[in-house]
Amino acid sequence: MGMNATFSKRRKSLMAAAVAVAATGGIAAAVIPAHATGGVVSDDTGGTLLAASLRGANEVPVAGGPAVGDQDGAALEFIKVQDDKVSVAVTWRGTGKPTMLHIHQGAKGTNGGVKVDFTDLLKNSRRHSVTGTVEVKDATLLAALKTDPGSFYANLHTTEFPGGAVRGQLHQVTVAAFDVRDALHNFQASVIKGKQIYECKPATGGGYAFAQRDVRARLGGGIRHSFVAPNSGTPQRVAPDGSAVTGADLTRTPNG
Repeated sequence: MGMNATFSKRRKSLMAAAVAVAATGGIAAAVIPAHATGGVVSDDTGGTLLAASLRGANEVPVAGGPAVGDQDGAALEFIKVQDDKVSVAVTWRGTGKPTMLHIHQGAKGTNGGVKVDFTDLLKNSRRHSVTGTVEVKDATLLAALKTDPGSFYANLHTTEFPGGAVRGQLHQVTVAAFDVRDALHNFQASVIKGKQIYECKPATGGGYAFAQRDVRARLGGGIRHSFVAPNSGTPQRVAPDGSAVTGADLTRTPNG
C-alpha cells in the first residue's frame, strides 16, 4: 500500500510506497517538492507510473559472485513509461554513491539481466538523488514494463556492493495524474514494530470467522499507525507532534 499524503498541521507533503502494517512489512515515504532536481524528466503526468522500495535484504547473492546487499542502505525509486521514454526519479540513503542504476528483468528472489540502464544519468545526481529520462526502442520490453511490472526489479550498485547494494521489485502506482517530477527529496520510514489484531466474530450466514479488529505499528520518524476506531478498518497515521498524516492510497503491496 502506498499513499499520497500531507501532514495536516505542517502543510508538508508525504508520499509512501510499499506500505505494510504487518511487523514484517515496511513503509517508504517521500516529502514531495514542487519540482524535481538533478536532471530532466520528460513530460509531467501521463504514462504508466511504477514504484519500488529498495532494500539490501532484497538482493540475491551469487556463489562466488561480487558482494551484494547493503543492510544499511535504502532507496525509493519511481519509474514512468511513456511512449519510447523511460524516466526515473530515485533517492537513496545509508549506502555509498551509486556506480550503476538499472532495471533488471527477474521475479522476486531471482536475478536477471539488465533491461534499462540509467547509469549515465548518475553524473547529474544531487544530494543523494537523481532524475532523468532514457530512450528505449524495444516495444516488447516497454509493453512488459507496463503490463507486468512485478517481473522487473530496480537495482542500485555501489563500489562496496558491485553486485547490487539495494534492490526492489517494481509495482504500478494507481493514483491518477501523479507527476513523477514530484517524487524526490524523499525519506523512508520503515515499520519498526507492529502487529495486526484479530477477533473471532459471528460470520454472515452463520458460524464464526476471524476479522481484523485493529492494527498497531510504530514507523520510523515516530509516526504511529492504527485504525481510527476498533473494527472500523479505516487507517490513521499520526506524526510525533500529533498532526495527522492523511492521503489517498497509491498502491498496495502485501507484506511490504
